[in-house]
Amino acid sequence: MDCHGDQETNPTPRFLEEEHETPLEWEDHEGNTQFVQFGELVSFRDLLGRGELEGSRRRNLIKIGERLRAARYMEEQGLSESDSIHVLTHGGANLWCLDCHSPDDRNSLHKLNGELLSFDESHLLCGQCHGPEFTDWEHGVHGRTNGYWNRAMDTERISKRLLCIQCHVPHAPRFQGTTPEPAPVTRLDNISHPDHGSEHGTHRGERDDLGPHDWLGTELPEHPDEGAAP
Repeated sequence: MDCHGDQETNPTPRFLEEEHETPLEWEDHEGNTQFVQFGELVSFRDLLGRGELEGSRRRNLIKIGERLRAARYMEEQGLSESDSIHVLTHGGANLWCLDCHSPDDRNSLHKLNGELLSFDESHLLCGQCHGPEFTDWEHGVHGRTNGYWNRAMDTERISKRLLCIQCHVPHAPRFQGTTPEPAPVTRLDNISHPDHGSEHGTHRGERDDLGPHDWLGTELPEHPDEGAAP
């Protein structure tokens, strides 16, 4: 909106070029600087369905590639399948920029009925499609609130509920999967779960270095449930 505000709106879906990689910054009513990261960086291989992705993500990226004519664009620009480009992955190619951004006022968002919204009212825009999440957000179940959980204690009004776009990247809102770290091994784990390997410091039938513990008994059962009350 700072660079193209004087240009006529082009509603044709198109790729986000590399110069849009820099996040858009804006200041809310409380003077806090917020930022919105632009579209996710995706390889042409995945957009053409030739990558290793599976399931719904693969289908969505293929759908995006078809809508944006990725094969033709790649050929016109002299790019290869290993090259990547920024795309809008929100909604699995069912949405585009002007579904949320006002074509007439680039400083505003707009609802389906045409009502304009400011960027710090973006939750009202999100709630049009994500009703259950929006209801949970209103009740404090979904999302994050800083300050007092008990509103009666918030006499100085320091509590603040974060907006959707302060946790989710609006152009690629799905959180990326991560590999969970192994659970910590406690002293009780070492005793009651003796199947842990040597990497956890114990072998079957061994006590930890801080034992023995009389209150746990002197013998380890063959199975954890052995001797348990019915």
